[in-house]
Amino acid sequence: MKKNGKKLTLSLALPKYGNKPLVSSEEKQFIKRRKIAFSFSYFKQIPNFGIGGCTSKWHTGLLERLSALGNMTPQEALEENKGSDALRCHPIDWNAQNIPIQRNNLNWLPKDILENEAEFPIMQFSISTGTGRIVGFFDRESSVFHVVLLDPNHNIQPSKKTNYQIQPTTQGISQYDELLNKLENIKKIVQDCKDKSCKLHAHLTMIEGLHDNIVYVGVDKDFYSTYQEILQVHSLQEILEQGIWDFTETSRS
Repeated sequence: MKKNGKKLTLSLALPKYGNKPLVSSEEKQFIKRRKIAFSFSYFKQIPNFGIGGCTSKWHTGLLERLSALGNMTPQEALEENKGSDALRCHPIDWNAQNIPIQRNNLNWLPKDILENEAEFPIMQFSISTGTGRIVGFFDRESSVFHVVLLDPNHNIQPSKKTNYQIQPTTQGISQYDELLNKLENIKKIVQDCKDKSCKLHAHLTMIEGLHDNIVYVGVDKDFYSTYQEILQVHSLQEILEQGIWDFTETSRS
């Protein structure tokens, strides 16, 4: 409050830190020319939107579509190509016939995004004709498109071609997760074995203890062929441990 008793008020019409704009006119034009980038921070697989059964051709089509969109600006995708049969870009119609989800089902999105449909409309891009959709939203005042769902069976907007039926999907998992699932199945089978001296119990206990030391590694084609030959004589663990040992000895010499 001022000395004369009048209340101090903050003028909302004026910037708090001066009148100079934070983004110049040149920067505004640059932002408009910025190409689309993709984020998978909010990507999730849910029932009817899994990618477990997708072929390598489908994944190739997905990458090619992301590459094509990455060479476009949001304006080119949303305005200049509006109605394009190739992109099929449009907001999701949550009132579409037999649509399996609603916007509020995307409850892993931040609340300020989920509840703000006006500024963050959920949109779709086609992957290619008949092979599903990329579903997500553009970041506000940004060229980043956040992928929320991948829709290989076009379930987000059921079509007349399939009599508006939902095409079930399966969740995609990594090779490591697949191995863990197989391990769990083996454990269920072995748990009925009353003989605790059975070697299977000991092997399962040992395998479970290795989870914290799992390492993913990729090698080129020539090394992989050599690896396969060595694997006929030595285990993967022996190969890896011998390599680490050799490097350790080399560094000491």
